[in-house]
Amino acid sequence: MIKAVFFDSGRVLVQEDYVSCIAEYEEKLGIKKGKLYESVHDRLYWTDFTLGKITEENYFNQLANDFVGSLDIEKLKEVIYDNFILNTELADYLITLKDRFTLGIISNNPKEWFDYCSKIFDWQDIFDVKAVSGYLHIRKPDIRIFQQALEIAKINGNEAIYVDDRPDRVDGAKALGMKIIIYSNVEKFKIDLHNIINNK
Repeated sequence: MIKAVFFDSGRVLVQEDYVSCIAEYEEKLGIKKGKLYESVHDRLYWTDFTLGKITEENYFNQLANDFVGSLDIEKLKEVIYDNFILNTELADYLITLKDRFTLGIISNNPKEWFDYCSKIFDWQDIFDVKAVSGYLHIRKPDIRIFQQALEIAKINGNEAIYVDDRPDRVDGAKALGMKIIIYSNVEKFKIDLHNIINNK
């Protein structure tokens, strides 16, 4: 019996296109294509930021050092934060599920960015479980972040569903027996959820 449904945040709960927004800002600044994204997302300090090993201030200071004199950090922060847009269709549907399931978030997210989204999107009213890399210092697909979510919910893996848009992030959940939904849109999610609940 399914007792809980856990969700990734980026491109599931939050409609974001991080790659495109960084690319547009790159072009605006005349930075070589891909170089800014490499710094904001592919360097070790991005991993450290999402693991809560460095603060947001430290993270942006590292970025500034990569582009001395050519990067307006405050503007970059604005570009990034403006890109966090709630998937309202999904959020509205999840409210209808609260009486039937424990709902939670399992996310590779810096704690500052998660806290921002949680506050402006009122996630505290929807989600009972939050297993976030910036707080737990563990990133998906590490099995331990999924174990943490199950422990908070007081359930076993076979009693849970995990929803993510990236198949490469779900191995830890699968290993624990959690059912997997690869998210693409709300209507398909509803169908997939119905099928799992009804053993179809």
